[in-house]
Amino acid sequence: METIHAATVTASEVVTPHMMRVRLQLDDPAAWVSDGTPDECVHVEVGAETDDADGHSARHYTVSGHCDGGFEMEIFIHGDGPGATWARTVQPGDRTEVSDSKGYYAAPAGAGVRVLVGDATALPAIARILAEAGPDEVFHVVCELGDLADARDLPTAATVTVDWRLGGNGRRPSQLRDALLELTDTHLDPEAGAYVWVACEAKDSRAIRTMLRRELRLPITHFRIVGYWHKDLEHAIRVWNEASEETKAEYMALWRDDRSDEENWVELEPFLQKMGA
Repeated sequence: METIHAATVTASEVVTPHMMRVRLQLDDPAAWVSDGTPDECVHVEVGAETDDADGHSARHYTVSGHCDGGFEMEIFIHGDGPGATWARTVQPGDRTEVSDSKGYYAAPAGAGVRVLVGDATALPAIARILAEAGPDEVFHVVCELGDLADARDLPTAATVTVDWRLGGNGRRPSQLRDALLELTDTHLDPEAGAYVWVACEAKDSRAIRTMLRRELRLPITHFRIVGYWHKDLEHAIRVWNEASEETKAEYMALWRDDRSDEENWVELEPFLQKMGA
């Protein structure tokens, strides 16, 4: 059960043509818990009347930075869903509720180059990971945009190469899997110890996870793959709703708190394929 915190919108601004930044002041800042990761995200009540694929009426967004008494979020505007509508129309003084944060980025000690790969929804997290990186870190970034007008400066003390790509984001087929394959000889040899962080559409993320583990044979401690959104949300929800109670119970039992998320996915991926998800 999530802990919920009341908050007030204090500012809203356009970052790029399809990205909004919203700042929140928490009613009780001391009660809100940040997990400290640079890709942390929160669930935000946006007035949705429908649940997402995980059963939340709230929508989740990246915490792009902290401020006195609260934090800011960056929200990619795609489509006309409740989250996009909220981000376009929210005004200072509006009230909402948010959860504590959760993040995924955790490069292991001794990791080599950090490979950050994502679509436009991942750009706020990529920007913050780089902003908080040290001068001794080396990154290769692949970011796939639906519109290159959303490309932006990514200030950092680290050494970074950035590859902007046009594709994916619900408009075109994603190129992210192929972009990673292009790095096989330069960055992704298992001996190199690279750490790979990927955030994009859910099915694209699952295909990338399978490739990294089965084809490139990277150790699961050296990658973290996150599905940020569903291109076909109705299908994902329908598959779950049509599953038997026995199937749902088996699915829930596969996700164990005593294992890392990527360890859980070793069993979860074939199960989801069997479900037709």
